[in-house]
Amino acid sequence: MEKEFLVEIVIESKPVLKDPEGAVIANDLMRRHGFEMVNGVRCAKLLRVKLNATDEKKALSIAENMVKELRLANPVAQTYSISIRK
Repeated sequence: MEKEFLVEIVIESKPVLKDPEGAVIANDLMRRHGFEMVNGVRCAKLLRVKLNATDEKKALSIAENMVKELRLANPVAQTYSISIRK
């Protein structure tokens, strides 16, 4: 029997690449407003996908296939992680 899972897919630039959006947030917004303790910020894209599957393993497999087939992440410039939200 299938049940609904909430899958989270996080897509971000590879660590070796610059993240201009994260740099703006860290430098211009946070440090200028008293958050000097912030050492860095990286921005990412979060996709929350509700899907039906028989178990968590199958839900993760479906999400993995979605990322690859729909090219949601560029493997040259981005990394991604997939998890089930409880």
